[in-house]
Amino acid sequence: MEWTKEQKAAIEIRDKSLLVSAAAGSGKTAVLVERIKQLIAEGSAGLEEVLVVTFTNAAASEMREKIVSALPEQSGKIHKASISTFHSFALDVVRRYFHLLSIEPNFMICDDVQKTILQKEAVEQLFLEEFEEAKPDFIEFLDSYSKGRNEDVPKQMILDLHQFIQSLPLPMEWLNCNAKPLIRRGKAFLESAIYYEICADVEEQLFNAIASCRQIEERLLEAGVDTLAAKAKIDMDGLNGIQSMLQGEYDGWAGLLKNFSWQQFRASKEEQRSYNDCKEEIQKLRDDAKKGIKRSVDRYCAKPLAEYLDEIEATQAEAMTLCRLTTAFDQQYRTRKQQKGMIDFSDIEHYAFAILSIEEAASEYRDKFRYIFIDEYQDSNLVQESIINKIRRKDNVFMVGDVKQSIYKFRLAEPEIFLKKYEACRRGDDPDEIKLDLNQNFRSKGRIIHLINHVFEQIMNQKTAGMEYDNDAALYQGVKYEGPLNHPVELHLVEHKIRDEDDLTDEVRDLKKAELEAFAVAKRIGELIGSPIYDSKAETERTLRYRDIVILLRSASGVADVYSDILEREGIPVYMDLGDGFFDTLEVSVFLNLLCIIDNRKQDIPLLSLLRSPIFHFTIEDLAMVRAEYRRGSFFSALSAYAVEGPKSELRIKCAAFFEQVQHWRKLQRTLPLAEFIWQLLTETRYYIYTGALPGGLQRQANLRALADKAATFESTQGKGLFGFIQYIEAMKKGKLVTPPVKLLGESDDVVRIMTVHKSKGLEYPVVIASNLGRSFHREKGKELVCHKDLGYGLKRIDRKHGFYSRTLLQNAIETRKAREDMAEEIRILYVSLTRAMDRLILMGSVANIDEALNTARMKRKWVYSGGNSYLELLLPVLVDVPSVELTRHDRASLGEGWSARQESKRMLQKEFIGGFEVDDNTKELVSSRLEWSYPYPQALVTKSKYSVTELSKTAQEKPDVEASTYLRPIRKGAGNESTLGIDKGNAYHRVMERIPFQSTIVEDGRIVAEMKQMVEDGYLTEDEANLVDPDKILAFFRSPIGERARKAKKLQREIPFTMAHSMSTEEVIVQGIIDCYLEDEQGCALLDYKSNYLDDRQESLERIAGTYRPQLALYRDALEEIRGIKVDEMYLYLFSLDKEIRL
Repeated sequence: MEWTKEQKAAIEIRDKSLLVSAAAGSGKTAVLVERIKQLIAEGSAGLEEVLVVTFTNAAASEMREKIVSALPEQSGKIHKASISTFHSFALDVVRRYFHLLSIEPNFMICDDVQKTILQKEAVEQLFLEEFEEAKPDFIEFLDSYSKGRNEDVPKQMILDLHQFIQSLPLPMEWLNCNAKPLIRRGKAFLESAIYYEICADVEEQLFNAIASCRQIEERLLEAGVDTLAAKAKIDMDGLNGIQSMLQGEYDGWAGLLKNFSWQQFRASKEEQRSYNDCKEEIQKLRDDAKKGIKRSVDRYCAKPLAEYLDEIEATQAEAMTLCRLTTAFDQQYRTRKQQKGMIDFSDIEHYAFAILSIEEAASEYRDKFRYIFIDEYQDSNLVQESIINKIRRKDNVFMVGDVKQSIYKFRLAEPEIFLKKYEACRRGDDPDEIKLDLNQNFRSKGRIIHLINHVFEQIMNQKTAGMEYDNDAALYQGVKYEGPLNHPVELHLVEHKIRDEDDLTDEVRDLKKAELEAFAVAKRIGELIGSPIYDSKAETERTLRYRDIVILLRSASGVADVYSDILEREGIPVYMDLGDGFFDTLEVSVFLNLLCIIDNRKQDIPLLSLLRSPIFHFTIEDLAMVRAEYRRGSFFSALSAYAVEGPKSELRIKCAAFFEQVQHWRKLQRTLPLAEFIWQLLTETRYYIYTGALPGGLQRQANLRALADKAATFESTQGKGLFGFIQYIEAMKKGKLVTPPVKLLGESDDVVRIMTVHKSKGLEYPVVIASNLGRSFHREKGKELVCHKDLGYGLKRIDRKHGFYSRTLLQNAIETRKAREDMAEEIRILYVSLTRAMDRLILMGSVANIDEALNTARMKRKWVYSGGNSYLELLLPVLVDVPSVELTRHDRASLGEGWSARQESKRMLQKEFIGGFEVDDNTKELVSSRLEWSYPYPQALVTKSKYSVTELSKTAQEKPDVEASTYLRPIRKGAGNESTLGIDKGNAYHRVMERIPFQSTIVEDGRIVAEMKQMVEDGYLTEDEANLVDPDKILAFFRSPIGERARKAKKLQREIPFTMAHSMSTEEVIVQGIIDCYLEDEQGCALLDYKSNYLDDRQESLERIAGTYRPQLALYRDALEEIRGIKVDEMYLYLFSLDKEIRL
């Protein structure tokens, strides 16, 4: 590989610690791996003397794989290498030195669900004890912050504060230090971080207002309205005077700002006509300036400083109580963990920091690791930074990341760590630590890079993002392509306003913003599919496929489902890869309601959901009749009464049968293990079969299997039965823990993907559609407690005597800082979104009125640019009228045309085929004679138009029974377990073989087990499926002659779907199948199929197997030769049960 000058420096510089700022698509991982490779090759370190830490298991696994690939001769030592997440490294420290902290050596890791449950128990116990002691400060705290008799708010304040301090190296010390005093007076206040924050906020508002006044003056002079221009100058001079007083006495500048009087703008008769030409523009600028100044006055200048400080001090007692309660909660929670022999993820890092604060431990790690590599350094938090500082030397750390892609503030990442270190390196504070910039982008085409630079040069600066998008931060083109397929960036604006003149149907009028936008996206995708793109990696042109396209959303809530539904309606295959939403899926939600009702029948919402489900088939009319008969009380009591006393009818029998069935399951769940009971339910109700028949059936069934798997895991670790499992699930849902549905699709599946920007980080796609850009940013306001690591924590001031509350100056300062940091995060998220694109970047957003939005954007661009409340408000001022951006307008009428046409087609079909019609006697006789007619070719009755390869190969061996094939065979109770297990086992083996890397290193000790474990962690494989696969059988395959060929093949492809025409007797049918694997090497092309069913190894058995599967592989061969033009030289079966290959 040819390295750039900057990459070469990052690889070869020695005897320095390096901070590498690696922009999107700049090859940072390749540089990191090459540096390690060269250090080992030159003898500067052994693989076991290198520490590599990153932030996800997937990243650590990928890093390990790439290092082995780069250093095949070191593959035998890879198990000794310290390549892991921060948590895994910290855990290693704790397990090694547990005795230094008096921790039990056999501790278990408390996962997020268990943590939520234990914390709930701890806070409940804390409140019980506090109520028993009835301490005055606790009672007053409850009186201040409880809502009626509900203690949820005070409890949540304790949990929030405790969670916040876990990101700090010394959490309890920070808590005590910031509790008393909350604020200082006099000179101490004027030198505090709080006062600095207030001044910074006011200065920003003054700066924007002064800039507006300057632009107003210039515009009025340009228009010849000199009188009003002079007034604008007076406003500007007055604001400049106030700005010059900032950092001085608070009441001085605050009083002037509060009493600032804006000049009256009334044009003279002589100037009125000229003023009218620019009046709208001037008023908009003045209104924005006034709004900013009023905001500062309301937050900081409404009262004298002494009164503000009095209000903060009035919350001092509550702050001390909160500090005491949080400390007590921490002890309660810690005790519960100790009783269960557990530590949580925060404990791991804090214990590691405490251990490494002991020189004996720190020096051992300092001596052990000659080089330390930190990937994604921009996502570090203060605890992790402190851990590294304990074991580093001045010249042996390699930190690589891109602060512009730091988007995990909600996980308490601190991009300021990277920024401060970068600025220190830029200044040259430490001669042993230098910074390098990798800013050549090898991902995106030139026009995309130009657009990204154009946007972020204007919206990413010190005020908005805490950094400047300067020459060091800008992207430079690495993909050298300037051909005709270097597409311009597209901006699509969807107007959702309903105009009076639009002749719209009610259906089109009712379409929501997200639906309109989704139709616009579907329309553009339809236009793009099949168009040519230039593949920079393959250096060739090819046609665009669905899998080349990703739709990126800032938030999936309320939008992703709409997009998915509409794209599917438009015939576009789509998959939502959101990383969450497992419990929101219909099949899991309904089944959990069944479990809830078995545990406790007196829950109306789960009860109604279950009755209406396909498990019990109650209709709306049934439920209405029950409620009409018994109008009072819960629906459960009404249903119970109807089952016993209701009018004699089928409905009464149905109600009684429901209770009888639930009672049967209640008894059954006491006798069976939880996971077995769940499978019994899925089988008895046939709900598993039902969900498999729905659209997306395989995905639905996989989710239900995953639920059973979670139950088995819960039972093995908790052992609390059905009630405990339901609590466990509720804790996951209430704790908003990310629980993704099972992932069935791989990278090769030809579908459009919908994902969040966070999920897309690290990925790249030929076509990126950044959507829903008009959605307003989420702003968290009005909380009783706000916290910041630099400013402390502030509470609302509650005046119980007069019955009102107010926000304090401290809260306002903290909220201002957090709002600024949130805006910086949003800008970085936008950067990540746009930098995923390789060939086409499409920006999509909706506005009420396109013309108004564009005019407002032009004014902002021309005069004052001051951010926005959505991505569109950030983007439009810098994109409007830019020649290199293609603007496309969509409105409700144009998008609704297609929708109306499709709806009308449906109505016509219904009218034609379902509508009523009269039948005369002649027609009746004709119908009767046709019904009695026998088809002269009965064999064709069982010849389907479409076959799977398996069906076709069976058909070749046995003649189908026309009569028997007509009917669905009943399922025999108690049968099918073995066959189901065999199918599941076969599927599990195929899923492992589809994903496992065919590499020379795969035969190393423990590698296959590690890969399977990673598949389970990624959600690609369930625990149950993994248990069906014997890793030794997989290893035996890779060590077999055909497996060895596969590992070393020049080209290898797996899971290749195909559809082709095939002659069957006198009929032409469609054959559909999936080829397990084919490989190409010096010996030619070999076709390979895996079989996992049990077989014996007698010669006659092997011959029978070969005869059975030869037709199937022959069809695979024909498909490869016909569709892909590949000549197949050999065909192999691999039998996992015998560890043997058969050449056909």
